[in-house]
Amino acid sequence: MPGPVRAAQIVMFATFGTGVLLTVLVAAGEGAEAAGRFFSGYLMPAVLFVLAFFFQKAGNGVRVASIVLACLQILFALSGTARGVPLGIVPLGTGIAVLVLLSREPAKQWFRRQRANGVPPQYS
Repeated sequence: MPGPVRAAQIVMFATFGTGVLLTVLVAAGEGAEAAGRFFSGYLMPAVLFVLAFFFQKAGNGVRVASIVLACLQILFALSGTARGVPLGIVPLGTGIAVLVLLSREPAKQWFRRQRANGVPPQYS
């Protein structure tokens, strides 16, 4: 797995882990309702976390889906930051990082590579 793909995967794992940890801390300090509001800012990283597990064997569709979700994460984080959500800048930065890393040429080549079972990639 090339460096940019692995780095994007690590960023996704770290972002989701940070979101879960911070949600637990908010729940302990302010209650379940506040924790739910806080975790809503980490819903896109949760989906990206799941997609990151498929980077090893998946095709270009996973890369495209991750890029689209990272763009949505950037938009949601911008609105959350504008509303004053604490630490709303974290999903913003990680969304930008994932977008940049998965848009690089080594990532494109990795997801479009020839598979071990001999099936060619499905792109034009």
